Amino acid sequence: MKIKDFKTHKITRSTPPYQSDYARYKPFLKIDFCGRCAYCNLKDITITTPFEVDHFIPRASFKDGRMDLDTDYRNLIYSCKKCNNAKRKQFSGDIHSAHPTNELFYDPVAVDYNDIYYRNHLGAIDSDDEKGKRTITRLKLYRPIHILSWLCEEMYETAERLEKAVKTEEDEIRKQTLESALNMLNAQYRKFNHLFIAAYNDNGFSIAAIEDMD
Repeated sequence: MKIKDFKTHKITRSTPPYQSDYARYKPFLKIDFCGRCAYCNLKDITITTPFEVDHFIPRASFKDGRMDLDTDYRNLIYSCKKCNNAKRKQFSGDIHSAHPTNELFYDPVAVDYNDIYYRNHLGAIDSDDEKGKRTITRLKLYRPIHILSWLCEEMYETAERLEKAVKTEEDEIRKQTLESALNMLNAQYRKFNHLFIAAYNDNGFSIAAIEDMD
């Protein structure tokens, strides 16, 4: 059951100056992809692990004949480390066509992922589309870390709305109720966000690491 769209931003594809090293396109990709991973929608500022530049058509597939794709901006995707690692060398398509693509995945620039994916009642990334379902498996978008990141963002945005409500509320009793709710939510957000960052940064992370948190 859908409870929320997959994303709220629109990805664009600008035409930055040519760079001989694909990694130098990263600042441009950050802007075009609104600072979010194209595959899981994670915000880059929410983690300390740097985002990466993914080749939509993997380097392993074109290294012996289409090296132009290495620095072709149209083939570069802004991706978090986990999605880039999960995608790796996965490829299907005609590398020698005039406009090759990776048929295993929907191009996040050409296709609106809101038409393919959504958040279900558990907060997980879901899809009713067969190719979309296969992509969830291929990119391991079913992992709890993707639910946790979404929950943290939802809590943060809710806290922002509560904070605004507190500032504009004139009734003292209602104001106190809102402040109490805001304090409780902020406390929970700090715990969940600490867990999320620790789990994302360390594959060997254990829940025991936060058992002593206040």
